[in-house]
Amino acid sequence: MILVDQTKKFKTVLITLKFKAEASRETFAFRTLLPSVLRAKTNVYKNRKLFNEKLEDMYSASLTSTTNKIGRLSVIHLQLKLVNPILVDEALFEEGLKFMREYVYGHSSFSQRDFEVEKRLLLEEVISKENDKTRYALTRLFDEMCKDELYGARVAGTKEQIEALTLASFTKQYQSFLKNDELQIVLSGDIDDRQIKLTETYFPNASFKQTDFLDYETKTFDQVTEIVEHDKISQTKLNIGYRLPVRQGDELHTAAVLFNAALGGYVHSRLFLNVREKHSLCYYISSVYDAYKGLIFLYSGVDAKRLDLAKKVIDEELNKMISTKLSEKELNLSKQALINDIKESEDSQGARQNVLYVQALLNKKATLEERIAKVNAVTPEQLLAVGKLLVKDTVYLLDVER
Repeated sequence: MILVDQTKKFKTVLITLKFKAEASRETFAFRTLLPSVLRAKTNVYKNRKLFNEKLEDMYSASLTSTTNKIGRLSVIHLQLKLVNPILVDEALFEEGLKFMREYVYGHSSFSQRDFEVEKRLLLEEVISKENDKTRYALTRLFDEMCKDELYGARVAGTKEQIEALTLASFTKQYQSFLKNDELQIVLSGDIDDRQIKLTETYFPNASFKQTDFLDYETKTFDQVTEIVEHDKISQTKLNIGYRLPVRQGDELHTAAVLFNAALGGYVHSRLFLNVREKHSLCYYISSVYDAYKGLIFLYSGVDAKRLDLAKKVIDEELNKMISTKLSEKELNLSKQALINDIKESEDSQGARQNVLYVQALLNKKATLEERIAKVNAVTPEQLLAVGKLLVKDTVYLLDVER
């Protein structure tokens, strides 16, 4: 099965290969490292220079890759962007397919030197992320809040897991990847039936099996966990995690998205206006809703001397949202902001592909108009219902060293 976003809106064509497997702590490091090792050399392109020259020859095509977690799935995204072949050379689409097949499957062996170089670069990237204290503090929140759950695992792998990879273990996992990962192909642009058939010819293994990918792991607890750590930083990182048993596809899902929008998702939100602007208690504050897992987390940078007041005002604002209905005016601001985001995503080929892919995972198709209508249909009572389901789980503080 090949997903197709047929549109003449763009002057480019995207060929995206999505390899999915059940997420596992043991394979995160390998799956993050894989795309960069694959492009170091192939059987046809003997080094990175030749590989990149081929991209240039295809009218400056671009190749990007990411590895992320969607619920309980680990997905490797490999995306080739081409100029619409109609504008330059109609053979370009097939040339792109041939290139992508070589990129993934053209590896009778891997170079020890290339492997060590890419492994070192990944280690440096992981270490640099730890030096970003905002990101580090969020990671530590998930470490503590979800320590016995898959969600708490580092998606790129830990330093120890990356260092433990050897060329032999990497090659073994690559063979397992080829055998066991499910390949889904998403095409976007001015795509015709001939190109779809060509794609099926070059990737006969493309398939799609429906699976429940949402993350339902949770825990029981009777009190909030508070973790305080210290570092040489100029502002305290205050992060709070909440459990919210509402996930993608649930009846209250859109209401939960709007609840988060009103809480801390936009510049009109309660946390931004009251904690940051009105009381000047923090340098930044925002909240995020993860609908694949069922949780909301907020992160902020707070003046260390005003930490207690910041925690108090945050709790007060959240309690108001849980106990009192949002005004129609405030709800409409959140609706408009969310609808603007939905409309803007239509101008991005990558975003359109992601929507198409998630809808396939959920087995629920919805047009742009249907998605907007769903947002507009949410009531203040539904947001109140979402708020009453919210449970504070963990408070993580990365405080200033004194």
